[in-house]
Amino acid sequence: MPGSEESGRWRPTRQAKYGVVVYPYVPEKACYPFLKLQFGDVVQILEESGGWYRGFSLREKLSKGIFPASHIRLKECTVENSGPDEMVIPKEDPIVQEIADVLREWSITWKRLYAEGKKKLFQELSQLLRDLLDKRRQILSRTLPRDELKELKQFVGSKIDHGNRLLGMDIVPRDESGAPINPKSAGIVHLYRVMKNCSQNQSHEGAARNRRSYIPVNIGIQPERNRVEHHLFLKFSALALPINEPCELLFFLYDYSSRDSRNSKVISERYMISLTQHCLPHDPEKINQCFAVFTDLDASDLQNKDLYLACQVIKVGNDLEGRKTVTALRKPHGAAAYPVHEILTSKQSEQEEKDIQLEVYMTDRVVDYHKLLDSIISPTKTIGTPTERGTGVFIVLKALSGPLAKVKEENPLLFRKFTAECYKLGFSEIIRPYDVRHDVYLTLLRGLFNKGAKRADKNVQVATEVLDTDDQTIPNCIIPGIGESPVSTYYSLVHYHLANPTFMETIKLAITPEMMKTCRVKFSLYHKSTEISSKISRMEPFAVAHLRLMKQDDTTIEDKEHEVYVYKFKETKAILKSLPTVVDPSAPTPSSELLSLRDNFYIKTRICSTKLTQNADLHALLHWQNNISRLPSVLSKVIKVPGDEIVKFLADTFNALFDIMSQKGDEYGDLVFEALVFIIGLLAVERFENFRPVLDTYCNSLFKANSVHMQLVAKMKAVFEQVMLVDGTRTMKGETVQKTVKAAEFLIKFIIRSRTLYDQTARGKGNEEFRRSVIELLRRMCDMMKLECPENELIAPRAQAQTLQFFPATFPLFLSVLSVKALGDIVAEFLSNLKETKLKIYKSVFVAAVIPSELFKHKESRVVILPAVLRHLSYHISNLDEQLEKSLDALGSVLLLLHDQEPESVDEEVNLVVQSMLHVLLDSFTVILKKRDTKSPIATGHCVAVLMSLLELMTPRRLQVFRQNFTIAGDLESFITTTFSAFGELVDLKLYPSDWTTLKLQQNYVVLRTTTQLSQILVEDFLGLNDSDSAIFFNPYLWEKFFHLAVAFTCQESLQLEVMSEVHRNKVLDSYGDMRVAMNTLMISKWRDLGVYQSRYIPNIIGPFLKVSLIPQSAIRRTTIPVFFDMMEIELKYRKSLHLMEKEMIDKLDLFISGGKGDTAYRNTLYHMLSERCKSHPQMEREVGMAFVDSLAELLRRLLDYRAVQQDEEYKDLQMHVMFNLLNFYKEMGREEIYIRYIYRLAQLHKEKGNFVEAGFTLLLHAQLLQWASSKQKQEGEYPEQSSSDRKEALYHDVVEYFDKGKLWECGIEQCKEIIVQHETVTFNYEKLSEIHQTISRFYLNILNEIRAEPEYFRVGFYGGFPSFWKNKVFIFRGLEYEKLSDFNSRLAFQFPNAKFMKTLETPGLDIMESNEQNIQSCSVDPIPEKDTMTKFQAPGRVVVEQIVRFYHKNHVRRFLLKRPFHRGTKDKGNEYKTLCVECTEYTTQYRFPGILRWFEVVDTSVRVLNPVENGIELVMDNINQLKTLINRVSSNPTQSTSPLTMKLNGTLDAAVNGGLSKFEDFFTELYLEQFPECRSHLTKLKQCMEELCKILEEGVLLHTKVCPDSMRALHTRMESLLEDYQLKYGSKGGTGAGGSSDYDPVTFVPSPPENNKKRHSSLTQRPTKQGKDERSQQAQYNGSPDRIYDSPSGIGSSSSMERRLRASTELPKFADSSPLPPKLPMKRNKSGTQMLGTPPTVPPHRASPAALSQVSLAEQPPAPPLRKVHTVGSVEDNSSLPPPPPRSTSVRNRLSNSSYDSRESLDGSPAGTPQNGNTPVMGHRGAADPVGGGAHFPSPSPRGTQHQLTPSPTHAVTAVSGDGGGGAGGGGGGGDGDPPPPPPPPKKSHKLSRPWPPTDESQA
Repeated sequence: MPGSEESGRWRPTRQAKYGVVVYPYVPEKACYPFLKLQFGDVVQILEESGGWYRGFSLREKLSKGIFPASHIRLKECTVENSGPDEMVIPKEDPIVQEIADVLREWSITWKRLYAEGKKKLFQELSQLLRDLLDKRRQILSRTLPRDELKELKQFVGSKIDHGNRLLGMDIVPRDESGAPINPKSAGIVHLYRVMKNCSQNQSHEGAARNRRSYIPVNIGIQPERNRVEHHLFLKFSALALPINEPCELLFFLYDYSSRDSRNSKVISERYMISLTQHCLPHDPEKINQCFAVFTDLDASDLQNKDLYLACQVIKVGNDLEGRKTVTALRKPHGAAAYPVHEILTSKQSEQEEKDIQLEVYMTDRVVDYHKLLDSIISPTKTIGTPTERGTGVFIVLKALSGPLAKVKEENPLLFRKFTAECYKLGFSEIIRPYDVRHDVYLTLLRGLFNKGAKRADKNVQVATEVLDTDDQTIPNCIIPGIGESPVSTYYSLVHYHLANPTFMETIKLAITPEMMKTCRVKFSLYHKSTEISSKISRMEPFAVAHLRLMKQDDTTIEDKEHEVYVYKFKETKAILKSLPTVVDPSAPTPSSELLSLRDNFYIKTRICSTKLTQNADLHALLHWQNNISRLPSVLSKVIKVPGDEIVKFLADTFNALFDIMSQKGDEYGDLVFEALVFIIGLLAVERFENFRPVLDTYCNSLFKANSVHMQLVAKMKAVFEQVMLVDGTRTMKGETVQKTVKAAEFLIKFIIRSRTLYDQTARGKGNEEFRRSVIELLRRMCDMMKLECPENELIAPRAQAQTLQFFPATFPLFLSVLSVKALGDIVAEFLSNLKETKLKIYKSVFVAAVIPSELFKHKESRVVILPAVLRHLSYHISNLDEQLEKSLDALGSVLLLLHDQEPESVDEEVNLVVQSMLHVLLDSFTVILKKRDTKSPIATGHCVAVLMSLLELMTPRRLQVFRQNFTIAGDLESFITTTFSAFGELVDLKLYPSDWTTLKLQQNYVVLRTTTQLSQILVEDFLGLNDSDSAIFFNPYLWEKFFHLAVAFTCQESLQLEVMSEVHRNKVLDSYGDMRVAMNTLMISKWRDLGVYQSRYIPNIIGPFLKVSLIPQSAIRRTTIPVFFDMMEIELKYRKSLHLMEKEMIDKLDLFISGGKGDTAYRNTLYHMLSERCKSHPQMEREVGMAFVDSLAELLRRLLDYRAVQQDEEYKDLQMHVMFNLLNFYKEMGREEIYIRYIYRLAQLHKEKGNFVEAGFTLLLHAQLLQWASSKQKQEGEYPEQSSSDRKEALYHDVVEYFDKGKLWECGIEQCKEIIVQHETVTFNYEKLSEIHQTISRFYLNILNEIRAEPEYFRVGFYGGFPSFWKNKVFIFRGLEYEKLSDFNSRLAFQFPNAKFMKTLETPGLDIMESNEQNIQSCSVDPIPEKDTMTKFQAPGRVVVEQIVRFYHKNHVRRFLLKRPFHRGTKDKGNEYKTLCVECTEYTTQYRFPGILRWFEVVDTSVRVLNPVENGIELVMDNINQLKTLINRVSSNPTQSTSPLTMKLNGTLDAAVNGGLSKFEDFFTELYLEQFPECRSHLTKLKQCMEELCKILEEGVLLHTKVCPDSMRALHTRMESLLEDYQLKYGSKGGTGAGGSSDYDPVTFVPSPPENNKKRHSSLTQRPTKQGKDERSQQAQYNGSPDRIYDSPSGIGSSSSMERRLRASTELPKFADSSPLPPKLPMKRNKSGTQMLGTPPTVPPHRASPAALSQVSLAEQPPAPPLRKVHTVGSVEDNSSLPPPPPRSTSVRNRLSNSSYDSRESLDGSPAGTPQNGNTPVMGHRGAADPVGGGAHFPSPSPRGTQHQLTPSPTHAVTAVSGDGGGGAGGGGGGGDGDPPPPPPPPKKSHKLSRPWPPTDESQA
């Protein structure tokens, strides 16, 4: 055990401080002190003991614990601040640590990508992870050389940056080595430049681009571009062509873009491979060694997309068009081309060897062979045909870059013995002084040859050889192709019988410059005959030509096309040497006898030589000593020499000029100076700008003139003096002046270099004189800068601009002569003489070049120059002119330089910059923000970066110095205000891209530090609490700015650590900590400092503070929330009320919570902290404070519910409820504006859902708030800004429209009447009145004529894991049109797919209520009409149309009834109604239906129990009301069908099945009353109801006599007979004999006729059961014990309505009543005419009564306890007297997939789904006989084992529906009730399952 006595005590570690987990550690008990570790975790070790360590993981620094040492691999580290707060810094390479962090961070994203199925991104990231792991291993191996290690780190950095961009992560700033930059030490300006550079260069090619560099200086002569040499490597693999002869392959680069046919498109030397007839090299050593490199490719070649690698195939053999020749001839065969642009421009990582097959094209027309390449490249390919598939030339290509020497070193396998180097046919971009080249290229172009006496054209072959002075052939001086041995004679191609052959063959002549002066090239023209004769061996050329490469003036022949004279061979054999060579129109023509006049031959020469020139004037200058007499002419002609020729001999030209100046300076000094200026000026031309390094090299190494410095100084001084003569007295040409100033930089270089060389020999002699002359020259320059020029003057301004360009580049030169202080004074004077408004562009360039110079690095010169620089920068920045960017960059360079110095050494300069620029930057930033729509965002970001960099230098000491400079009090206030405003805008604006987090964090750090310093000034100078003598008192505006800044800073997006990855968050915390906490602490501290001034900011400051407190950071919340209590105290103290504070907090909470801020933890924290302070505060009014806190907590709860519903897809349809809750809250709190806003949101949601009625009621809320007034209402939703009257009328019209769509015409009429009153009494707008009255008329007709679906109502309880606004609450839902319980449950199941439907209606226990599982109780309930509504229809003699009354039975209700039957005592098998009781539960909702929701919460619940007699009264009254309705219906319209009345009368009088009212006779027996004495008081009421039933029957039969058709007369006669018997037995004069007695005594009724009714009843209602078990069960029910919900056995048809029979005891109208009747339902009969057992009747959904659905919503119900009234709180019934049943529920899906269920067991142990002994009447199913109407109201139980679904379909209706053949006193033929069947309803739009459930027929059941 660690820490035990055996192992010793815990002791601090000395060496083991830092390590990595190499094996995961999971302790057996995951609790303190053990620390769980994962593989790869980094741990910091604090103590050790016996093989155990104690420390923490860097992933969770707050969790400390112990872990085994064997699981840790220790790593080297450095410890700072040893002790409890020690900091461990690993010694490993930063790039290695970064790779480890990146791997940890990326691995999380990598797994997520796999889970999300993003395959491509997943694979790319996988490759990156593998590459980083491999590179990390290489770095850790420590075996790489330094250069390779540096390149590897750069490569790793680029890979990490690429991956971060790929994943949308932050850019990591890096230095030139690829290592991450420390933002705290780098400086904000440097960070900004690096981040900007990274963003602009997405490829990240080379981390050197990110190095700290200053802006480039655009001086007169451009600096050398970064020229990179490129090369193309070629490897020949194989030739696959059917040639069968030796052949040659010629490879060269071909520029197809060169459209000039007269210029060769071949741009490189030809690489030649000679092959045998077997396609192998002649030299066996070259097999697989045929390599070539095309070198010296420049940028223009890489950009040329028309650059191709061309290949020509030349056959060499003794066959010419099928005819044999004596000698082997070279004949054209084919050609191929391949584009190389993509290969040359591919990325370095992609430059791999590429295998290529060149497709060879051939042409049968020899004359077109020279066009074959163009045709191959051309898309049309008009010439040539390709060879067979699979044939061609197989090669390998690879692009290389870098100096050729380095490339050879890096690729030794490519550069072998036979690797040929092919140069371009010309000079490269730069010709360096040490580059020596002398290559002579000769191209045989074409010829035109006469056939002479021959019948066909000649087969011309050109033999080329080089002859010396003795006309002897120079051996092996012709190179036919690079890679092959040189030859003495080169033989051209032979074109068969072609008079005008085009050769286009380029050869290289290997001759020295000395040989060129004497040698010449000879061309022998042969006709290669195919005839075999003896003359062949003595064959001679038919003509000759020759060419001299040098002219008489020792210059070479021009690089161009030449036509050479073609001479006859025999006539000129001896004299050819003396004959002219090239056709020259200006020279005499040779004799025609010597010329072959009909033959023409053309060649082209190209001489790439740094030894010989083609220009005579340049040659004369280079050899000036031989031309002294004409030296003035030579010098004057130099300026006319082409620049191409001069740059090739740049060093030699300068040497010649300086030699002349040294020796002949007095005579020719001006001419030499002019020539120097011209040549230097050439380098400023873009074409020759790359030759600047050549001039630099010459000046530093090859320049030897040590006596020209004084002459050059004098010449330059004279030039500047000429510039200042603006009055027209100049003696020097303006062009000369401009060129001289432009070349001044190199002239000064030559001056300083010459003086340096002079000092080496003179040893300091004349130094002072030279120094004075240089200073005088610089003074002339300074004087020139302050020159004011007239408008027509052009020379001086140009000279000034050119001076600004070159002067900074000469600083190092002048510093070799002058001191830093002296030169600094001159530069400062130079800038001072220059006005701010002049030469802005050039001045910005000059300033930008001065800052990184040596002058600025030395303090003695910097302090002199800096004020002048700041003056110009301040001007441009403050004016925001076109030089703003450059000025900001220059100022940033100044700040960066000061940042890198020692702080103490630059205090003076920093204070100067702060004084000069801080105000300017702040003001400019403010102006830029106002114009940011027109300014680029880069300018804004740049300005911010510079401003932050300046503030980064502001230490407290420097700030104190800056503060002392404010002599006027208002200036300090203005500065702080501007600073706070700028900071506030800065944190709110998104100036930088989202991945610039590093820069944002550093800027925030500067803002925090600066704000902290300035806040102290606030307290000291702008609070005015302690210093009564202070001139500056409390400044509320300034303090307000501070608080808004603090809030904006704390809430800004870039500081929210919660959204960062773990690795990123830890990095931020390690570097900066949580800056939000620091700023919040500062803000709260200053709030406390305000003291008595706090009240000035209430309530305006509440919103900002509230926003901060919502940040999910515990420390911030604990610090900020107590401020609200302080505000409560202040409000109660000064305003005696919290009303304003409450109003503000409600407004802001609604805004912030809706915006996604806050959570449940915040609500709990806010309530706990405020309530604790309210309770503990001695002076706080506790009730007021707690009421305020409670209201906030309640609002937070409702707002969080609303947001959860919006965010959670599962509760998307419940948004209406949370909006409803918010509406109620805002209404109670009087927040009308927010209240109205949510009204429109709720109405819009209703419209989207199609709830038009609810949408109308919602909009009505706003309409009722408005007055008929002219006040303006702002725009809300689709309603424009309008007056209150117009808005109110518009709302009413929309409400009426929605009520019309929802068929709620009664409510629509009410709203129309509201509009009518306004127009009748106020506006008198009769036109609108007419329209409204028409609408009302239409509504009245719709009420009478249109068919409306009566809504069903459902009781739903939500228990367990529901949102808080649903959890453990009961609601009443208003169903959709034609929606029955099964459809409603399906909709609930769709909304809550994880919910389970409970099987009982009992209140669940705490185990269910507090569980996370979702449980739902649902059943149908009946609405109870309001008494005051129904009273108006019950006036005596008033008959109201049924359609009018029917509406109020289902609408304008808020009370609902649920009935559950049970038996008290032992059930009588013969008469089950003797013990049948009904438990009636009445639910009262908060609001009435319909309303602004389709559901409302139950707020009150009451329960009462009906004894058997009361139940009988209910049944009789139901029958009475139904008969009244039918009688009224027939009386009002005798023409309609009388069938319903006939069936009802017959079913009531002839109750053959169950004996009718005879079942109630037992109620009047003494034996029954002794058993149930509580029923005695209700017998009188029952008797009166029976007597009233007789009267109604009598009136019904009398009416039937009048309307009965003839076909029904027999039945009518029987009904009259039955009526007489019925009256005799139950009428007022019947068998009771005590009609008016109040105390009803048991009497004997007249016995019923002896029929088989009882037998029929018994056979249908009784089942063989065990009596004892049934008695025990019923006894348990009677005693109030909870019981199961009964099964639903089949029943017998009924002629009465269960809807009316089980309705709550409400006074219904008498004859005026028009209560609806249930529809007629079909009955399924057996052979005996009665409905079969176990077959529930099928009730169409549109005909099922709502009461029927309400009674059968569950398969079994608990028995009702004795009479009691229960009031509920929160919609949960308080049934504490009943023990809760054990929960047994199934999920919705399981319930729907299985028609049966197993409920809990009953008290006797039998399953609840099994019926008990006896014919127990079961609520909700038909079966038992109806003693009143001949139908069955309560069924007998189904056979044992029969099971039914939990939620029955409409077929299991509770209502006793009328049947075709019920029994009873008058039930012979089967009476019936209800209306005629209405037409089929329209299809319902509801969520349906694939299979309807519960089943609606026998097969499905």
